[in-house]
Amino acid sequence: MFPARYFVYLVGMDSAISVAGLGINWVIVLAFTCVILLVACCIFVFLLREGIHKQRLYDKFQGSVNEFIVVLSRRLEFLYGLPMYTSDPLFARLSSGNIFQDLLRSKDWSRMKLYFDEVEKHQNMSFVFSVEIDPTNANSDQSRVQWYEMKTVLDYVSVQEYRYICFIKNFTRENENRKERERIQVRLDNLLQNTGDFLWNFEVDDRRFRLLTPLMDEEHRVIPQSTGYVDIRKMMPESDYNLLDSVVNARVKDFHTYGSRGDPFETIKLRLYGADRAMVWYCFRCRLVNDEDNRLVLQGSARRMDMVLDNPVSDDDDKEAMLSAALSFPDVRVLWIDRNFTIQGCNQAFATDFQIVNPKDIYGKNLDTVLTSRILPYVSKIFSEVFDTGRSVAWKGGFMKENSLLMFNAVPLKSKDNVLHSVLGVYIMLDKSDFVEDEENV
Repeated sequence: MFPARYFVYLVGMDSAISVAGLGINWVIVLAFTCVILLVACCIFVFLLREGIHKQRLYDKFQGSVNEFIVVLSRRLEFLYGLPMYTSDPLFARLSSGNIFQDLLRSKDWSRMKLYFDEVEKHQNMSFVFSVEIDPTNANSDQSRVQWYEMKTVLDYVSVQEYRYICFIKNFTRENENRKERERIQVRLDNLLQNTGDFLWNFEVDDRRFRLLTPLMDEEHRVIPQSTGYVDIRKMMPESDYNLLDSVVNARVKDFHTYGSRGDPFETIKLRLYGADRAMVWYCFRCRLVNDEDNRLVLQGSARRMDMVLDNPVSDDDDKEAMLSAALSFPDVRVLWIDRNFTIQGCNQAFATDFQIVNPKDIYGKNLDTVLTSRILPYVSKIFSEVFDTGRSVAWKGGFMKENSLLMFNAVPLKSKDNVLHSVLGVYIMLDKSDFVEDEENV
């Protein structure tokens, strides 16, 4: 039998060996953990550096980060692209293993190879190309042909090795928008040329008139009047300008008083000088708006009225048609009154002379509330003579300003019972320019 001290010695040795073994295991685990952490740390640093390097590629194309970048090898093989989430069809094809040679037509591919050869000499040179999308995908929202602009720089990895960093911008939408704008402009020009319309605006503060589109003549040809600012006073009679000015003032007053523009649109009939200074009626339709510089402007369109509807003359109602034609003359003023000197009707030319937009606003008014004090005595005398005698009266003479001539004719209007109930007055005002050609218009 072993003594008790030997047994205790053996038990102590076994415990020491167990503790030593356990210590060695912990060292191995700790070392293994450190190796894993070191490898993970290296991978993290590598990925971080790679990400930073890729992100810095955008610095070469400042202001264009909304598009995508592809990196190609010197053999023009796709390496990677940024950003990874882009949905562009070209980026998707390159990412899936296609190369430019497979995507481009032979002529475009030849041009692209030449472009890459010249990149180092011309750093800022752009290359434009198109890629045809799969025509079988009829439900695609994208156009069949996609247009791209590419700029490229060289990125040297070593002395001998380099990569092509290509910024590619898809401008298909811009190209389509530009073509659509051109088509719209052509259609608008066509419309204006066939209707005799033009677009304009009138600056409230400066009282400046600007033609946004050119004028057309009777043959639908562009009048040699450039678009832009024009002297509106030379384009229309003074009375018409005064009417336009009064409408503008009324609109502006309402705007400043009530903070609103009232009826969105205003319609005014004005006369403009046409060929040989013959007056032509235009229907101005406009509204008060703020322009791009936040200035208050009257803006709208003008339609040449003699191009909208010819004056109809029918067998059934030729008298009414001829009366309508007579009332439409731009330089002949027409009105008719009853025995109380109440205006029963007038044409647009008469209303415009007295700064009234709508002729119907005159109906029912007394003559002395419409005519000015300078013309009222002449007209009242002529109308009274017709009512007294029952015969037509004609009068002409100098009037209101130097070198002006007023020609006034008044005729009685009788019922079937030969009772004189109204008088029709027709007059025209002429000045020197109607007989002598203006030197400025030669």
